[in-house]
Amino acid sequence: MNGNSLKHAIKSSVMAGALAFSFAAALPATQPAQAIDWAGLAGAGVQYIELEKELKYLDNQGRNEFFEQLKQKYGVNTDPQANAMLDRIMTRLSASIAKSDPSITKKPYNYFVNNDTSFNAFCTIGHNLSINIGAFEPLNYNENEIAFVLAHELGHGQKGHPIQGIRKQMPLVLASAAVGGNYSSQLVAGILAQVGSAKLITKPMEKQADELAFGYAVGAGYNIGAGAAVWQRVLDKNPGESGGGLSDLFNDHPTTVSRRDKYSKDITEWSSKVVKVNADTGMISLHGKDWYQPEDIAAMSGKERAYLIAGNLSAVYHDGKKPASGDVRTGSDNLLYVGEQPIMDLAPVKNPSKITENLKKLI
Repeated sequence: MNGNSLKHAIKSSVMAGALAFSFAAALPATQPAQAIDWAGLAGAGVQYIELEKELKYLDNQGRNEFFEQLKQKYGVNTDPQANAMLDRIMTRLSASIAKSDPSITKKPYNYFVNNDTSFNAFCTIGHNLSINIGAFEPLNYNENEIAFVLAHELGHGQKGHPIQGIRKQMPLVLASAAVGGNYSSQLVAGILAQVGSAKLITKPMEKQADELAFGYAVGAGYNIGAGAAVWQRVLDKNPGESGGGLSDLFNDHPTTVSRRDKYSKDITEWSSKVVKVNADTGMISLHGKDWYQPEDIAAMSGKERAYLIAGNLSAVYHDGKKPASGDVRTGSDNLLYVGEQPIMDLAPVKNPSKITENLKKLI
């Protein structure tokens, strides 16, 4: 069957089902039922069965073949800094995930940096993942923040969101495919047309991926506050836009503000409810008392810095730990420490001795 026939059969079956559910209850009992094109429905069912087989193949045995097609479509970027960072992050995150989900060792991720200059990353079927080169500069090549972006995509991958989304949107996927060809070529073309968009991911999926990202990234040793910092940076670059303008493509997805605030709550929970950041001012408080409101610097806003600093402080209090004032010190590297935990760079601070003394009082 050619592509036009396939699409027509699927469209006919979908419309037949819609008509049956929409109007059947409203018809008088004595009115004859509309004829149903059982042959068309059966034909579409067979086609879906074949497409499902092909989808499972691409998700498993054929995933490396699909990966090569992704690279051909999006292009492979060779920026050395971005690629080295991606390797480090994926190695650490994969090890973190394996602690709770060893299935990742049987199906490790394929990944690459692509040439797209927009702010995005995606995970699709077959544990195939890519991050746009355009995601690195907006995040100032900050490894902690990029790790949270990728951990979010791995959350989608580990929960099978890509294949679930494709199944739900099969007519849309097919409509994006080139006319003609066999099931495999149509399905691949359709998927490639939807990869990287929000069309295949629902709001509950996004929220679940955010929740998983926190555990994956923190388990890999990344800054606890980096998730909130990512979304604060997006807000800083798009003032006045609650959606951020970079990745909230549809209204049914979580807003940038809600994602930042959720990750900010994670900082507080991780610190046994000791550390908190005021979203309006960037003031960091300990035990309900104000400590430090970071200033803007060339590389990032004071609010973004606040979440990263608070993330470091959160680690000090995790699992009920109770640091003492004597643990607060300044290192030879001009970093502020609590014990062995680095908290912040004192170089941008106008009065570092005051900040250090205040921390000793509140710790």
